[in-house]
Amino acid sequence: MKATLTFNMSDLDDEMDHRRCMKSLDMALFIFDFSNKMRRLVDTSEDGKYIDEEHLWNAWNESLEAYDIKIDRLIV
Repeated sequence: MKATLTFNMSDLDDEMDHRRCMKSLDMALFIFDFSNKMRRLVDTSEDGKYIDEEHLWNAWNESLEAYDIKIDRLIV
């Protein structure tokens, strides 16, 4: 199966759509990675249910950085 996408890089909306297409695999990998980190955070907490907010945000930011995802460049 083949598909050809055409973007007018002079159009801001098309440029944003292009960026989103280019980062789609990274976003999927980020979601997978972050869900695994969340599972580990839950499993290692004292009661198995509580997740410390600082650990949550650290895991979130680590995953974003690992996949070079800059949300403000994808959603504007």
